[in-house]
Amino acid sequence: MQTPICEVCLNSEMLCQHCQDKLNKGEISNLELEVCRFLYDLSKRIRSLKDVSIKRVMNCGVLLIVTKRGSAAKLVGRNGSVVKKIAKKFKRSIRILEEAADFRDFIEGLTSPVSINGINTLYRGEEEIFKIRIPLLKRNHLLISSDDLSNILSDLYHINAEFVFE
Repeated sequence: MQTPICEVCLNSEMLCQHCQDKLNKGEISNLELEVCRFLYDLSKRIRSLKDVSIKRVMNCGVLLIVTKRGSAAKLVGRNGSVVKKIAKKFKRSIRILEEAADFRDFIEGLTSPVSINGINTLYRGEEEIFKIRIPLLKRNHLLISSDDLSNILSDLYHINAEFVFE
């Protein structure tokens, strides 16, 4: 199992200096640490989790777990068994997404079941801003708020994004 936290820290209550620095800098969160430790413990009983690669864990109304390609199905488990255990442990809805090479594919997965109308690129000086257009009637169907969606894209893809409802 690959996580942003080293295997030594997943096994113990204490963090090594490297992982502690990541926590202090905000590269990982306490929630991410808890979820990764929980999944690591589960991986001892569920063999398919040993091949899972977790990229990020974020709290945005729902518990968003971003995995590398090919890991999402293993993390869901047979009949959703692993996701149900995570949801029960953390008492939240779970959203699992695979990291995409193109951020447009990732946005479509992130906003699902709401489809996007399009993505426009604005240039302000040297700054590049992506405006993601979503139908106004579908605004209440988003599972994650537009501010959280912008923060997620900024965190993972290092882009400025604004969500526009039209």
